[in-house]
Amino acid sequence: MRGNIFFPLGNIEGCREEHERGLAYARRSDSAEAEARALGGLGDAAYAQGRMRTAFEHFSRCVALSREHGFGRIEVANRSMIGFSRLYLNEARQARADGDEAARAAALVGQPRAEMLGEIMGFTACCEVGEHEAMKPYLERAMRLARQLKARRFEAQNMEFWARMLLAGGRRADAAALLQDALSICRDAGTQFCGPRVTSFLSRAVEDPAEREALLAEGAQMLARGAVGHNHLWFHRDAIEAYLAAGDAEGMLRHAAALEDYTRAEPLPWSTLFAARGRLLAGALRKPIDEGLRDALTRMRSELSNAGFKPYLGAVDTALTA
Repeated sequence: MRGNIFFPLGNIEGCREEHERGLAYARRSDSAEAEARALGGLGDAAYAQGRMRTAFEHFSRCVALSREHGFGRIEVANRSMIGFSRLYLNEARQARADGDEAARAAALVGQPRAEMLGEIMGFTACCEVGEHEAMKPYLERAMRLARQLKARRFEAQNMEFWARMLLAGGRRADAAALLQDALSICRDAGTQFCGPRVTSFLSRAVEDPAEREALLAEGAQMLARGAVGHNHLWFHRDAIEAYLAAGDAEGMLRHAAALEDYTRAEPLPWSTLFAARGRLLAGALRKPIDEGLRDALTRMRSELSNAGFKPYLGAVDTALTA
């Protein structure tokens, strides 16, 4: 319980330490239920710290143990988190299936929060692979549940992804307006959950360079104050995209380095891939493409395609045909 209390207070290291103690006591007591709960808590702590591979391992063990012993509520509460952490292993398609399964199971047993997380996993995975039309039903269900639960931070996150769908459809002004509303909710309800990610995507939706810089500076300050791990990952990737659109190779390289630095203790396929892509595209901006860079871009295109990250192929294709 102490670990669970530390989590929303932002004491993530304390959360991890308490759940480690809880896990040790659970095993000494031969309590499978307490062990499953501790594993879920450790998964939350690892996710919050950006250690997504560790989070995936903890959540997977938690769900497997819960299934083995029939702890249905624990299983349902943690099922979608397998998908959220799996996403950063470049397994977006499987992550969507995790979310669908979690949402169905949660609806059957009347756990609206877990159901909402499953729907959020669904639209997040669709966004990653460029299936923007498929996002809409997930978003509608997730928004209904967030409002039912009065969960404003999730409402802001849903608005962020709705804006991602709008921008992909060419509706830049509508996306920017929706993101401004989401950012207002974050400033009011707390920026730790998705504030930095909202500011970084808004930096891609605005057209004024000064406004873009101000938003990225604000997001960086939010990260420095403390934020859930996914913010660091998406913030730097969005910043790379914002600077790519502006033709600013130096900005791209800064954020590619920051993305790698954040995951240095536990490298992730996702961050490694997008940092490498950022560096290659920055190189293509700075000098004519030679045979070595062309070969590297071709390999990068293959990696992105194999992972299903269709929205990130276009810039690579443009560089290859330059």
